Amino acid sequence: MSAAPPSVPAPAPLTATVPATLVDLLCARAADAFDRPAVMTWRDGAIDTDSWGGLIGAALEYARVLEAQGLVRGDRLAHVGPHAIEWIVVDLACLLSGIVHVALHDDDSPAQLQEQLAWLTPSGLIAYESREARGSANARGALGRCGPATRLLPPPSRRVVRSGTAAPPCQASVLQALGARAAACDPDAPAAIFLSSGTTGHPRGVVHSQRALAWNATASSAVFLDDPRDVRLSWLPLAHAYARVGDLYTALVRGGTLVVVGDRRQVLDACRATAPTVILGVPVFFERIAAGVAAGRITDLSAALGGAVRVCVSGGAPLKDRTAAVFAAGGVPLVQGYGLAEAGPVVALASPRTMRPGTVGPPLPDLDVRCDGRGHLLVRTPSATLGVIEPGCTDVVPAPADGWLATGDLGRLDDAGHLVITGRAVDTFALSTGVKVPPAEVERALAEDPVVAQVCVLGQGLAAPVALVVPEPAVVRAAVRRLGLRVFSRRQALAPPRPLRRVARGGPGRGRGGAPGGGPRLGRPRRSTK
Repeated sequence: MSAAPPSVPAPAPLTATVPATLVDLLCARAADAFDRPAVMTWRDGAIDTDSWGGLIGAALEYARVLEAQGLVRGDRLAHVGPHAIEWIVVDLACLLSGIVHVALHDDDSPAQLQEQLAWLTPSGLIAYESREARGSANARGALGRCGPATRLLPPPSRRVVRSGTAAPPCQASVLQALGARAAACDPDAPAAIFLSSGTTGHPRGVVHSQRALAWNATASSAVFLDDPRDVRLSWLPLAHAYARVGDLYTALVRGGTLVVVGDRRQVLDACRATAPTVILGVPVFFERIAAGVAAGRITDLSAALGGAVRVCVSGGAPLKDRTAAVFAAGGVPLVQGYGLAEAGPVVALASPRTMRPGTVGPPLPDLDVRCDGRGHLLVRTPSATLGVIEPGCTDVVPAPADGWLATGDLGRLDDAGHLVITGRAVDTFALSTGVKVPPAEVERALAEDPVVAQVCVLGQGLAAPVALVVPEPAVVRAAVRRLGLRVFSRRQALAPPRPLRRVARGGPGRGRGGAPGGGPRLGRPRRSTK
């Protein structure tokens, strides 16, 4: 089946020339944004500002450190560290030196990290901690035992130039050094390996080139008409493809500013202080904010996000309709995107100008989408992966020769050419009665209830499906208060049967079945600590 009906025009091609490499983008930013702010680091109410010149100078310096340690082009460098500007310096240094950046997830256990290192076979590794990191010290210990073939390297020093604290590096010398490295850069060589588990729960390595990542960042940037004055909130871990391309590399396209927030509990504080214009997040992030609006803790949504947001982007999972409705009512555009690590990662992306309910936006320009005979969604993109490393193997399995990547999702294009994701291709289970159940559809319906924070539907071989529900904490707290119970932990809050029955009816202040109406008055029960 073709990507779009004949009546739907194909997306316009990219009007600007896409750079061959991310190093080319660094050269452009060193030339036109040298003194402009690149990174604003928010920590405990304080802001440190680093210029593009200072950031690129630090990356050049650290690239020389890596090379002095014996790493050469094509070597893999494993890296585990907290969300901070030092992480960005490591990534840019790898791009400049041709070293393949293998970013590990900072919240993985030491056992998981050691298992990943066994089949990723890096030549060097970096592990460091900060006061925001939890578990990095154990991770460093695990990494230190990974074997003699891997060298433990020093992390970058905090010598990035901050505005007003030191003289920036010489622009002419930075441009000269960048030019030499750009000339030596192979745009089609492996540049990064993303660990992506999809829905399997077992991370595999997705290999990308600089050409692919530069194309995806440039195409994504064009959707939003990104501006050099944009301030992007960066709180998602940059080890993931979504944040690396959507935040860091997209900012690199125009020379905007990243607000790096290492402590997720301080995101709203950082928003009020720095007034971001673009915020990327996962659905649960926006759902928590919407819950704050519904509970009255957030009275002005726009002001809570800094007052300057022109677009919020949700990706990684389906967004609840009620969450989108809260943002629309608050005057803050919230759009969806769709992608997968193998595609670079963005496949489709809506903007405030093009958003349509129930869709994840049109495919990026120059990207093809079609469905096979079973309705499985396939993608062909200029930013396709070079190949994949499966857990337990060390060889890279090349991408399909015909360029079509299997997404594992079911979908279709609507009459306006916007992509609609309808479920997972292998996500249907059979009850013992023979009835087939698509859990994604059931989960989507249940998730729209304000009582439900997260839900997972199971039932393979059972007589009836079962839903495992994580209730919305605010609803549980309200039920406990309404019932007059005294509890001292989250576990105790869910132990008495009465709050669960109350929540199952739709929560306090709602009638049976969840409809508004006040609900029955139960009388004041005896206090309990159980």
